[in-house]
Amino acid sequence: MPTHAGTVVFRKNGDQTLYLVISSSNGLHWVLPNGHIDPGESADAAALRELQEEAGIRGELIQPLGIQYYEKMGKEAASQYFLVQAVDAVAAAEQRVLRWEDERAALDLLSFQQSRSALRQAAVALRQSGEQT
Repeated sequence: MPTHAGTVVFRKNGDQTLYLVISSSNGLHWVLPNGHIDPGESADAAALRELQEEAGIRGELIQPLGIQYYEKMGKEAASQYFLVQAVDAVAAAEQRVLRWEDERAALDLLSFQQSRSALRQAAVALRQSGEQT
């Protein structure tokens, strides 16, 4: 059962697919939008809420990706990731640095293995769906 929900967000720039990478809340890492699932909240609703709060991006859910398991502050955590297409930008509740990068640059930037794994899953899913060449 996931404790967190996150997104791998993409947008098209011509024929190029760019992925969203954001600074962590402490500014020390590059991460994917991700956060706690509130009581009574679905994982997909939490993922889209966290995306808007952290990055100021509204998105369209494309498909679920895998659950990534990791340790956070000494506790076991499980994050359900979703592939999301960016739709528009709104005011973010948090002050984060946003970067839109191609797959290779995004993978190089991301600080944590679980984020890189989720992004790789998303890139494969996009290629299989014909969204990315």
